[in-house]
Amino acid sequence: MPQRSAVSSATETERKYTAADSGSLPDLAGLPRVAGIDVDTVELSAQYYDTADLRLLQSKITLRRREGGDDAGWHVKLPGGVDTRTELHFPLDGAGASSDEPPAELMNLLLGVRRGMPVSLAALLTTSRHRHRLQGSDGTLLAEVVEDDVVAVRGSDGAEVNWREIEVEIAPSAGSHDMATLFEAIEQRLAAGGISRSFSPSKVHRVLGDLLPAAPELAEGARYLRDYLVHELHTLDLSDIAVRRNEPDAVHSMRKASRRIRSAVQTYAADFGLDEALVDELRWFGRRLSPSRDLEVQWERLAERVSEIPVDPYREATKTRIDEYFSAKSETARIEALAALDSQRYLSLLHSLDTLVDELGKTLPARRRKSELNPEKLAQSVAAVAKNVDKRVARVLKADDPHERDERMHRARKGAKRMRYAIEVIAPLHPKRTTRILARFDDFQDMLGEFQDSVVSREHLLDILSEQGHAAESSFGLGILYRLEGEIGRQQAAHLEPAWKKALRSAEKLWA
Repeated sequence: MPQRSAVSSATETERKYTAADSGSLPDLAGLPRVAGIDVDTVELSAQYYDTADLRLLQSKITLRRREGGDDAGWHVKLPGGVDTRTELHFPLDGAGASSDEPPAELMNLLLGVRRGMPVSLAALLTTSRHRHRLQGSDGTLLAEVVEDDVVAVRGSDGAEVNWREIEVEIAPSAGSHDMATLFEAIEQRLAAGGISRSFSPSKVHRVLGDLLPAAPELAEGARYLRDYLVHELHTLDLSDIAVRRNEPDAVHSMRKASRRIRSAVQTYAADFGLDEALVDELRWFGRRLSPSRDLEVQWERLAERVSEIPVDPYREATKTRIDEYFSAKSETARIEALAALDSQRYLSLLHSLDTLVDELGKTLPARRRKSELNPEKLAQSVAAVAKNVDKRVARVLKADDPHERDERMHRARKGAKRMRYAIEVIAPLHPKRTTRILARFDDFQDMLGEFQDSVVSREHLLDILSEQGHAAESSFGLGILYRLEGEIGRQQAAHLEPAWKKALRSAEKLWA
């Protein structure tokens, strides 16, 4: 039996504000729904850990050990939406916890982000926190407004930094509807007292942020590609953690990010002299993730399709058989995906992608760069991909039998994805135009995706039917589903040519 995780998680919603060294917090009485304010002081001590090159901080992730307050323990904070982060908590007395070494479970969650490198003490912070706990009429905690007097010491050079700041954190019990209202009311009260939003997203960033590499000055085309790769690598890093935590859609997010990176490298390799060996490595990685994601999609698809079986008992028997089949296969696929994430080959791939981004960052400034980085030339690289997709679509239309058609449709779908991602890279060239183009491609890819899903569904249905021990009811139901999926495939295939022509006409405006 797998060991139960000691890591818990919560979503925190907070804002930070810059406070003068002197002065007091404005009166917080009379805020919406606030009936009482409880004030106290707590002393906090936090040790922040990172790799030698501050890889976690670059990914907007923090790893710390905190003592004092209500949440003493090891924490990992992950970026979320605006003003939100996910906090993972590991208790100080948890199995594997120690005074100066992060727990193995957290280190494994961060394996990909830290590129397999060790972490060490990056900063030590002590904070005297004056808390103002805003409560509703029933005593429910609505928000905390805290004044922090911080003393920080950097681990690298022993430099000391002191400052005072204010944090506002809305409690989950406040409710999503009132959260924004309360936030804004508090911010207006602070602004009236001369207190403004902080420039730094976290305390540790304030201490170590000046050690992070500055964004390089790049030629326009190189900047587009580098920004795109940096964004997708960040998505890959966060998805890595989510996959290890078995979060919904994590594998999908990770596979899509790796495909986008692969398409960008493959399309623009000649323009920037990129290492095309990375394409093969990214393809290997995608194949390791694909079974887990494909099974997730197919399980949901066929479970929903069961409702179209006309006889109630047959529906139930078919649903049970589908669940048994996919449950077993999904567990195996997840183990294989995690093995890939833990492999040295995967870590080497991440290091190679980091190197690629760094090399792009060393591209000569625009004023000294030759014409090969002309952004308009990059559109011609997209045109070359479009020509290839056009040929693949033509081959589909010439297919002699359904099996051959299915294979060729799949190749056309892969080519269309590569083209779409290549367009995303150069979207800053023509923002409005590419928005319209990508909308056309969404329609085209939705059609191709629905077709491919129908093909894979039929393969799984045949696989289920080939197993022994079926009741007649489930066999009948699986046959009905097979027929339905075949009809869906035929309908989508009929739309291929007009949908492609519409997408191509839209995209041709980039290079015509």
